Amino acid sequence: MAIVVAARSEEAATAERNERFYRPELDALRFFAFLGVFIFHAAPRTMDFYAAAGVPRWLGNLLISTFGAGAYGVDLFFALSAYLITTLLLRERAATGAVDLRGFYLRRILRIWPLYLTFVCFAALAALAIPEQHLPLRYVVGYCLLAGNWSYVLYGLPVSFAIPLWTVSIEEQFYLAWPLALRRAPVRMMAAIAVGLLVLANVWRVWLAFSSVPIEAMEYNTFTRLDPIALGILIALFSHRLPQLSRWQRSALLGGSLATWIAVYAFSVSSNPPRLSTWKLTLGHPLTAIASVAILLAAMGSQHVFLRNRALLYLGKISYGLYVLHEFAHYCAVRLVHAFSPATVAAQSLVALALTILLAAASYHWLESPFLRLKERFAHVQSRPV
Repeated sequence: MAIVVAARSEEAATAERNERFYRPELDALRFFAFLGVFIFHAAPRTMDFYAAAGVPRWLGNLLISTFGAGAYGVDLFFALSAYLITTLLLRERAATGAVDLRGFYLRRILRIWPLYLTFVCFAALAALAIPEQHLPLRYVVGYCLLAGNWSYVLYGLPVSFAIPLWTVSIEEQFYLAWPLALRRAPVRMMAAIAVGLLVLANVWRVWLAFSSVPIEAMEYNTFTRLDPIALGILIALFSHRLPQLSRWQRSALLGGSLATWIAVYAFSVSSNPPRLSTWKLTLGHPLTAIASVAILLAAMGSQHVFLRNRALLYLGKISYGLYVLHEFAHYCAVRLVHAFSPATVAAQSLVALALTILLAAASYHWLESPFLRLKERFAHVQSRPV
């Protein structure tokens, strides 16, 4: 009898190990997180532009806040990454009894590094050839050490289309540290660590605000951006206890979260041109993190046909390339389409988006896919197919 039970347990573990963990609705959500960041970078966010176009002041302020709120797509990316990585590692531990650290780090290297390092090299060479691009060696070294965000804290922002790579550094730092904690810790301890990260992020921001540091020291600091990561971990730990949401509940979560993003941006950014305040960021970051996780909850488990659209799922699949390459595509679009009115700005943005998609698709199929197929060899729990 004991042999039969043991055999069934082994069969169950094998079935769980072989079952793919793939949530297509989260791929769609990943694309919208990118789209928010894209709009933040592409849309005008000064009242002078809208006043010159004859837009009423109240509408101009609303547009600036709405477009600016797209920046919080970064928080949504962080929450998604934390949720997915924690879930996959928990499933691996349940299926095999352990977390294969070597396999995990190899999978992350094969997923992130090929495009990341290729683009760092490209941006560094472009800075040598293009007069308006400035990417000093200290930034390139920071990127290569997966600490590009700390270069921004120390030296400010470079004038380069590699600027978005700071978020990759923060995610890679999370990938380096979190599996070490998750490897043996029980769920209660992991939850305590996540709560500790939330406390750390808020205390660190208050300390920086009291210290009157430059805005870069707060905005690009790993320790001040931990809220969505910690909340994503908590969602992964307790997802089995979450209730099934109705369609109207999902809509309410989504609408309330987007309204929170817009309100926080309107609160955090003042003057023309926009300027950030460290104290306002201290108050705003927890709210945008909570709103981002609420958006994640609104999408999780949704069977809505819109989130299963094949084109949208494909865009979610290549979203890493979309994010890495979009500022370069926008740089090209600015030189192809001269923007002087709302209509021409829209045309410029559409050209930039089309170029981004083309470049990301090419990157995915010719650069990333061979490494992704190799990555699957080290996976104990399969995720999205290549």
